Amino acid sequence: MIKVTRPPGPKQLLAPAADVDLERQEALKFYKAAVKTRKEFPFKIYKQPYVKEAIEKIFHKKCAYCETFYIVAQPVDVEHFRPKGAVVVGKEKKPGYYWLASEWTNLLPSCIRCNRSNTYLMPNNKKETMGKKNFFPLEDEAKRATKPGEERNEKPLLLNPFVDNPEKHLEFTDDGVVRPALNSKGQASNKGEVSIKIYALCRPDLVERRAEYARKILAQIERVRRPRENMRTYPNDASFEDDVRRELKELKYYLEPHQEYSAMTRQLTDDFLKSEGE
Repeated sequence: MIKVTRPPGPKQLLAPAADVDLERQEALKFYKAAVKTRKEFPFKIYKQPYVKEAIEKIFHKKCAYCETFYIVAQPVDVEHFRPKGAVVVGKEKKPGYYWLASEWTNLLPSCIRCNRSNTYLMPNNKKETMGKKNFFPLEDEAKRATKPGEERNEKPLLLNPFVDNPEKHLEFTDDGVVRPALNSKGQASNKGEVSIKIYALCRPDLVERRAEYARKILAQIERVRRPRENMRTYPNDASFEDDVRRELKELKYYLEPHQEYSAMTRQLTDDFLKSEGE
């Protein structure tokens, strides 16, 4: 997960057309009249093509959470950072943030593995159910919003790539593992720990895929390092300088935000690039 600057949204959402405004008003009436019902309002606006196209463009058709290219194998899930219809708190199911169902600032692109509930067999041979689904944990449950505007008082325990800097909360290793980052006091990030679990960022297949990608990045670092060492040994051979320039350009290409797992790549290459003066 990387921090992303949110651009203005589709004009249909920022200056709501009649259908957008109508859905918002009908949803407000529905939940106001049926606070205790288990039924959910049939939201449609967030599924519109103009919404999907806009959020996919921002994240280069990557999942906003795990940075996997979903587009090759599956359509995007338009994810609501604050769940639209219901929120699961412990064993209780509460009304969700229905007033934010078509709010541009609440929408993210997600793969189905991060967004939906799935059970995984973990390395310790235990099964664990993960996935965001209707979860939205807060630091203080007493401050959970129940009507428009109150969400400003909340402090979510989930990372939002439009708000947070994930690099301060997530740490990646060269074997694809992700863990909570430590602060200056040596304490693990609570927001990082909760996000890893809720977004299923530690699911085995994803760890394996990141590990494969990490091997590619480390191999590319070596392709930069070898000609750099040859430059020192054979200072009069200009071909090694050309090799360094070419391989360094390739390494930096993997750091581009449109690449998969760019957050992990940044961490794996940081020290090396600094030593290279890059």
